[in-house]
Amino acid sequence: MSNSTSPVYITITSNGAGSNPGTAARVATYSITFSAAGVYQLYARIRVGPGAFNDDSLFYASSFGTKSPTLNSDWILVNGLAAAGFSNSTDVVTGGGTLGSGMWKWINLSVFAGQPAGFTVNAGSLTQTFQIGAREDGLDMDQFAFGTTGTSFTVSNLDTGTVPGSITLTNTFTGPDGVALHRFNPLSGGLNLDGANPAAGLALFGNVLCGTTLNGGVQGAGVAFYMSLDGTNFNAFRPFTNAPDAGNSLGNLAVFGGNLFGTTIAGGSNGVGTVFAMDTNGNLSVLKSFSTVSPDEATNSGGASPSALLALSGGTLFGTTTAGGTGANGTIFSLSTGGSAFAVLHDFTAVDSNTGTNSDGALPYGGLIVVGDTLYGTASGGGAGGAGVIFSIGTNGGDFTILHHFTTVETVAGTNSDGAFPSGGLVLWNGGLYGTTIAGGASGKGVIFSISTNGLGFTVLHHFSPTDLVAGSNFDGSSPCSALAVYGNFIYGTASAGGANASGAVFRLSIDGTQFQTIYPFTAVDPSTGTNRDGAFPVAGVLPVGNSLYGTTFGGGPGGVGTVFGLAIPSLQAVVTNVVRESNGEVNLYFLGVANSTNVIQAATNLASPLWQNVSTNAADGNGAWQFTDTNATQLPARFYRSFSF
Repeated sequence: MSNSTSPVYITITSNGAGSNPGTAARVATYSITFSAAGVYQLYARIRVGPGAFNDDSLFYASSFGTKSPTLNSDWILVNGLAAAGFSNSTDVVTGGGTLGSGMWKWINLSVFAGQPAGFTVNAGSLTQTFQIGAREDGLDMDQFAFGTTGTSFTVSNLDTGTVPGSITLTNTFTGPDGVALHRFNPLSGGLNLDGANPAAGLALFGNVLCGTTLNGGVQGAGVAFYMSLDGTNFNAFRPFTNAPDAGNSLGNLAVFGGNLFGTTIAGGSNGVGTVFAMDTNGNLSVLKSFSTVSPDEATNSGGASPSALLALSGGTLFGTTTAGGTGANGTIFSLSTGGSAFAVLHDFTAVDSNTGTNSDGALPYGGLIVVGDTLYGTASGGGAGGAGVIFSIGTNGGDFTILHHFTTVETVAGTNSDGAFPSGGLVLWNGGLYGTTIAGGASGKGVIFSISTNGLGFTVLHHFSPTDLVAGSNFDGSSPCSALAVYGNFIYGTASAGGANASGAVFRLSIDGTQFQTIYPFTAVDPSTGTNRDGAFPVAGVLPVGNSLYGTTFGGGPGGVGTVFGLAIPSLQAVVTNVVRESNGEVNLYFLGVANSTNVIQAATNLASPLWQNVSTNAADGNGAWQFTDTNATQLPARFYRSFSF
């Protein structure tokens, strides 16, 4: 290293390699006196030379004190600085950024290197020795700063050595409130303690619920959290920190072999997303960083911005990306659970710029399910109608097949016969695939559909109803964009909008598409604050556990940035599916209710009569069906029936 003047900065004059500086001559040592005890992160102002990615790495000491220049464990390697950093005075300096070479720029090295915990300074040891080490020539450094963890320092703050206006991160809302098991706290400068805007649903990991948020947290890139089923013991156990760490998670966490696997739409070494593995202690390993996307063509090799739940078969993860690939419309990929083997199984092709159509679909937001050696999924756009497709593909990448092309949407009304733009993926039940579309259908507000795994028998089970043009409300919700859950012969899901208060709803319907029921409409949102009590706009599905449904809302809640909710699964009122009066006057009644329930049938000669007589007790079968023959109805001109379970 050497010192230059006007201004004074350190420049690295020779190349090194490996995981340590190599000699004491390549180490600079500082004595720093902190004003107070605390946890601090390391910031640096750097300039990357003309060699770009050959001029952009350095080392910093893994802890305070004098280090050995040849001991790997004493040093943190920071590489890839040619594509990161911030220079605008109002930019908050995190671990990301998109600046290149040749300019002075600030970066949070602790976050960028995946060490967000930073450095701890104790009250009795305010003066510490700190060291940095050289690696590649062409990298210049003229300022270092330590800033308290959780504080949002701007470029201006770091240039002038000032503390930003007080951003106090507090946990305003504690504990459950009604159906809201957790209420995410409002953002302050894009930050909070517990995360914001959960776009993913929940996973059951042991006896706790695990999930992620897209935004918020102490680094503004979202968090991973867990909580007890009753809403207690909430813990944002891992803040995402963006490049080169994982950042901004949209997809559900998957539980495989005692670990949590997930995806992020940002972060990674190139800022375009990751696949990661994690435990609930917050230890995270980036298994795959997706490659840089061409700024002109939006293409790359491998895809970018994965946003959905991963599938697992054997020791291989399967997933989708919503951007990049050779056609700039996403990919299907496989990845070993250790991260060593990555393969692109399918690149979605470019769409016609006028019609939005192609042969194989585009932008697969919904993820995959695996059945044997076949993967099934949806693409939200493209296809013959420009409204998305349902597809299958072998786990080896062969036999890519379109099972259904969603038809073209009418331009003005936004309607069609079968739905459009499937964004929530699929669920398998009894040999059939079930899913939703966010738009299209008879009212343009989306549908619930089923299709067999061979592509036959496509059926729309439910068309979501029109919404009020002013209020945006309806009785059943609109724009479902999440995966469904099948539980006890019923389909459960969420509608991201509509409902009685235009804030979305939780619904269920029987597997054959009958008995649609709105389980819970979220309450109205204050238009001036975006807040309510229970959450609004659920963009993720629900998780049935026991007699309850658990899920998340993207917005609403008292903090305006979402909630985790829990709802009791309501008992299903029995319905009469058929009545047949035989030639001898006897009446056969067919009922459908709760599977394996015990049901009392009552009868009366007058619907308004206060006197209802118990006439039979019947047990429902595993599908919730039972039948009763009334032999006493032969001499009666009229007979009314009702049933209840106990």
